[in-house]
Amino acid sequence: MTAPEPSKNTAQREPEVSPEMAAKLASGQITLAQFVGLSREQLYAMANIAYNLLNSGKLEDARDIYRGLVAADPFDSVFHCHLAAVYLRMGDAQAALKEFNLALRFNVANVDAMAGRGETHLQLGQLSEAVTDLRSALELDPKLSRASTIRARAILLSLKDAMNKYKSGETTSAS
Repeated sequence: MTAPEPSKNTAQREPEVSPEMAAKLASGQITLAQFVGLSREQLYAMANIAYNLLNSGKLEDARDIYRGLVAADPFDSVFHCHLAAVYLRMGDAQAALKEFNLALRFNVANVDAMAGRGETHLQLGQLSEAVTDLRSALELDPKLSRASTIRARAILLSLKDAMNKYKSGETTSAS
């Protein structure tokens, strides 16, 4: 049994768009996700797929989904943070920094974004900014309940150890 073909009237019918909703979208009163009727649960289900792709190394696919989520809801700190993490893994520290900054603009207490921005500053050779952000991440999560703050603490301890070795005159040989 084959599926019936859609009638020409159905296939050519324009979607109904409320002028009020279109005006709200155009003026920034609602997000694209709200305009098309996507719930927070649906958006976060998509983000979970992207997160799994990120963790399995499928960075381009994860990036594409996170870009779509940022377009659908540009005010969500988590979407910006995870897009930044993808960029950082892809080696684009400048794009990562931009997204981490946006994530923190929308939620100054996003500990993952703060730690990630610290790691990004470190990659960019901005040691002072890195230390400031990594310390801020630890202040936001002093119990180290997140992987990002565990990394932040480890980085800070490594930096402290390297500084102590430098000050004491210890050097390591690259050979």
